[in-house]
Amino acid sequence: MPPEGVARCRAAWARLGGRQTCVVHGNPTNPHNIRMTADRVALIDWDEAHVDVPDLDLVLPHNAADLDDEAYDIAAQASAAWEATVCWDDEYSMRRLAEVRVV
Repeated sequence: MPPEGVARCRAAWARLGGRQTCVVHGNPTNPHNIRMTADRVALIDWDEAHVDVPDLDLVLPHNAADLDDEAYDIAAQASAAWEATVCWDDEYSMRRLAEVRVV
């Protein structure tokens, strides 16, 4: 990853500083990872799970978790940075890095 991209990703993650952490799934937007019954919801495919701030799993399409504007922006930027770095050097990761703004 180019140094300028690394700096943008680190700045995006720094905005999460001081928040409580927990295990996050890492890919809840993939509908194949969600299983639902009448009384239960479960997430499968935990291969991208890691300890981070819960907002990263709440950055759902169209702000479905109803985060306030600032929280959504912070989480969306951090999530894009995470996805850019974990699979760097393919078309998807470059597209995600392009979403990470200079802060």
